[in-house]
Amino acid sequence: MANDGKIYITISDKRFGQNQPDVIPTPETSKEKEKSDPLGDYITHRFFNLIESQAKQAVKFTLGNIGNFTGDYIAQEHVNNALEAVSFIENVGIAALAGAKFGPVGALVGAGIAVAGTASSKAINLFTGYLDNIRQNKAIEQLRTRAGLNSNNNDSRGTEY
Repeated sequence: MANDGKIYITISDKRFGQNQPDVIPTPETSKEKEKSDPLGDYITHRFFNLIESQAKQAVKFTLGNIGNFTGDYIAQEHVNNALEAVSFIENVGIAALAGAKFGPVGALVGAGIAVAGTASSKAINLFTGYLDNIRQNKAIEQLRTRAGLNSNNNDSRGTEY
């Protein structure tokens, strides 16, 4: 084949060098096939994911309803703040680990991006709450005016001096 003057091109996902024969993969033995059960592995994986998600949901429900269960809404606020802080630290840590793939500078950049993202979302939430408060106050003022209860405007239902 090599001395007939023709060029042969072999396309393969394996690297072949000079004087290396083509290696034909051997079929799996029956013991290896019995060990590898993709459906069983998938079902086991899904079952453990179900158990994990249900446990997380139960913990979140319990922690989210401490104020409703005990009547201590201040403790509920403290728990919510602690959960928020843990979530923030977790997000920064994951971002730093992802950035660490590119070295210490990448870890700092990843952590910085996570902090900036959290800061921007908090600022947006604060601004949205501020706008909602302004809208509610305007709606209340309009209702008072329509009902004649806005004594600052025309003193229609207020006391006369």
